[in-house]
Amino acid sequence: MAAMVIGLHGGFLRDVNPAAASYFTNGLFRIAVPTFFLINGYYLERLLDRGVWPWFRRMLVLYGLWMLIYGPRWLRPDVRPLEDIAKDALIGFYHLWYLIALIAAASLLQLLRWRFGRRSGPLALAAGLTFVTGLSIQYLGNFHLIPNPAIDDWLNTVDSYRNFLFFGFPFLAFGVLIARFEPVISRLSRWYLPLTILGLAALTLEWGLNYHFNRQNSVFEIYLSLALLCPMLFLTVKARTLMGRNRSIGLFATGIYLIHVWVLHLTYYVEMGDTARTLIGLAVSATLAPLLVLANRRLPLL
Repeated sequence: MAAMVIGLHGGFLRDVNPAAASYFTNGLFRIAVPTFFLINGYYLERLLDRGVWPWFRRMLVLYGLWMLIYGPRWLRPDVRPLEDIAKDALIGFYHLWYLIALIAAASLLQLLRWRFGRRSGPLALAAGLTFVTGLSIQYLGNFHLIPNPAIDDWLNTVDSYRNFLFFGFPFLAFGVLIARFEPVISRLSRWYLPLTILGLAALTLEWGLNYHFNRQNSVFEIYLSLALLCPMLFLTVKARTLMGRNRSIGLFATGIYLIHVWVLHLTYYVEMGDTARTLIGLAVSATLAPLLVLANRRLPLL
């Protein structure tokens, strides 16, 4: 999924075939980020049981460090309007929006825990409502279903739906609910893979309909089918026995995700196609990620 994010940002196959590029970058690769949130939610449920502040403090430090690392890209008052700089500082530069959205979504989750305890009904209701709201904002905007120009412009602003409330929180909550009901869900393990395949087919159909009827505005972040596909994909992989001695593979993937935008930025100084840029960006990011894993022993970079 870290490689998917690089493919998405690098424009994989955009210089080869527009339809194939759209399927990958506006379809299949959209699995990655909501699944990241879902995985975070699954493990966050247990972390919050042991105390709120250590996790929040660690995430704030992580966000601050990487905003500093990317400072030369966004903190440029000589060439960027101050409102753009302030916006990046508040909601995160480029891919770092994920970190601040994760912090904000987890804060909302903790507020619900304080208010309702471990009652899952209110959490499931909040997750469903926020997911449907974000999905509706995106579809209303992409298909220009609201005639008012000002409202339509807002609906077509990516931050109107791809944010902590309508994107991060629902999938974080899905992960929490999986953790809470895992003993019950595990009885249906034989259905994990078939439902994952069904979810993938539904995503392909949903992408295909959007691409056919709205090709000029076919960029989508949220798909209805992801509500099935992402949980089933996570459960399918989690049900497999994968032996390991540490969490280095997770840190490695996190390193790829966090460093890849710098790598892709540097590739723009060399003329190349988008597919080559994607593959080179992945290779270089994967080469640098182990160095970040080693540095993480001294500095909380991952």
